[in-house]
Amino acid sequence: MNSKPAKISYTIFYWPAMDIDFAQLDAYQRYKLMASLIVPRPIALITTLGEDGTVNAAPFSMFNMLGEDPPVVMVSINRLKDGLLKDTAANILRTGEFVVHITDEAMAAQMHACGDSLPPDESELAHAGLTPVPSRSVAPPRVAE
Repeated sequence: MNSKPAKISYTIFYWPAMDIDFAQLDAYQRYKLMASLIVPRPIALITTLGEDGTVNAAPFSMFNMLGEDPPVVMVSINRLKDGLLKDTAANILRTGEFVVHITDEAMAAQMHACGDSLPPDESELAHAGLTPVPSRSVAPPRVAE
């Protein structure tokens, strides 16, 4: 697998009375601009399984549906600072399976805890005090809460 990020051609983003050239912004500035303009954004809590069977869970705010027939969702998973894949991305690419959870305000703190940086063999669900239960059609579990 190629560990270099793909080269992206940036488009100029037009907004009434604004002309923003994304090529002139760094990654953090692009993120802050897009995250403040494109709202509301649902947050997906995604569960996957590591190679050793560890349940991985991570929140992603760059998530949405693309279509209903067939049902298609998308999630944008950035790489780690060293260029390696995050556990969630590596697990999805390896197995092709994941579960998307839409959390509510009562679960917000636990969802946020799933974003803590943990070793691949430590489950974020256990770390956050969430309960895995079997899924019906894929190996990664869903969250009971």
